[in-house]
Amino acid sequence: MRYTNTYRLAIVLILFMVGTTTFSKGGENYFYGNPLVLNGKALDYQTFWKGSKGLLALVKGNPNSADATRVPFKIYLKHEGQVVNKGLSSDSRELYEVEVAHVLALARFGDELVIEPALKSDVKAKRVIKLAKIDLMYMILGPLLAKQKGGDGC
Repeated sequence: MRYTNTYRLAIVLILFMVGTTTFSKGGENYFYGNPLVLNGKALDYQTFWKGSKGLLALVKGNPNSADATRVPFKIYLKHEGQVVNKGLSSDSRELYEVEVAHVLALARFGDELVIEPALKSDVKAKRVIKLAKIDLMYMILGPLLAKQKGGDGC
């Protein structure tokens, strides 16, 4: 029996979907593209910087859903490639949430903030955030200069 290109494509897509989803004993173990939440909301990488504050957590499932499950993680800074093990910055301590300002207090511009799941099976959720300088003028004046929406908001 000869398979057409449509059948081949369908088989490849099914294999790809099965290969990119990880499963745990309790069912699907899925991390969204952004598994980090700050104060219960999906982390906005555009506004996250060395001076950020709030409770940071790593979640499995939709971070904007009440069904999101917190996952144990390690959080630490890397300065010029070296791990900073001081205070709450630790590559051995496992947490479910952390006041990120306590970790960032040790940071310098250019450091990396590493959020690494404690379980090897959750490695897909690892995130490394480079703490670059943010243009303070943009942060202050940006919202003031943004165009105001007119009309009914549609």
